[in-house]
Amino acid sequence: MKYVITGATGHLGEKITEEMLELVPKEQMVLGVRNPEKAAVFREQNVSTAKMDYYSFDEQVSAFQGADVVLYIPSITHPSEQRITEFKISVEAAEKAGIKQFIFIGFMADHWNNPFHMSPFFGYAVRRIAMSPMAGTIIRNGVYADPLIPYTEELVRTKRLPYPAGRGAVSFISRRDLAKAIAAAAAAPGRHEGVYTLTGTQAYTMEELCELLSNITGERIRYEPMGVQEFARTYDDGSGFGSVNASLYEAVSMGLMEEVTSDVERLTGKPPEMLRSYLERHLS
Repeated sequence: MKYVITGATGHLGEKITEEMLELVPKEQMVLGVRNPEKAAVFREQNVSTAKMDYYSFDEQVSAFQGADVVLYIPSITHPSEQRITEFKISVEAAEKAGIKQFIFIGFMADHWNNPFHMSPFFGYAVRRIAMSPMAGTIIRNGVYADPLIPYTEELVRTKRLPYPAGRGAVSFISRRDLAKAIAAAAAAPGRHEGVYTLTGTQAYTMEELCELLSNITGERIRYEPMGVQEFARTYDDGSGFGSVNASLYEAVSMGLMEEVTSDVERLTGKPPEMLRSYLERHLS
């Protein structure tokens, strides 16, 4: 069995690669990377790499040749239309190369009524895989817990959590736990087709998140949400990402990001780390 991991040097891709190396021989893996220099640490372990730009059909066909399984990690580009174009090229390249199983690593934001600006991409991706001759596995990730660590410094300083999430709740999960579950699914192709929603063990309202962070940091943090437009303006870096981020919390306010499943434990045999434990380890 041969595997190709796209985006293998990104925040999540690197962790998935590490977890895959625990489960399958390195000779069975190829890391697709846009910049091969970023994969130096894996090349030192004699893991094969292939230059792969999401916009290059030929590069991807070449990288996929002889492989059985593709683990597709989307880029972080926006708007949705740009990711859809990238994905369309990648799927067509995988079909051309004769890939047997396509594992799409997405996000639990594919609801028909989800206002998150990237939701059209996730909706398109799952439907495109459904019409493909390749076997498909859909991974719907919960919200990353990892960004809470650097963001907590600002929350402690301002004493305020400004997410425009209303009374909605969020199911957080760390990239490490995601990587373990995704690797487990990939290492048993054919047995793990279908849809998996990988979440934490509990969904937190913003009030509950404030209480948790306050207890851990020893600083009182209150939930004082901004309006959606104010949040978008405040956190815009000039690329329009502020609006994208704000739209995610609109989805939270609608109750669309609070799914909790046992799929991580079903795949790995262990539940994901609880958010309290994760935050305590990184903020202590």
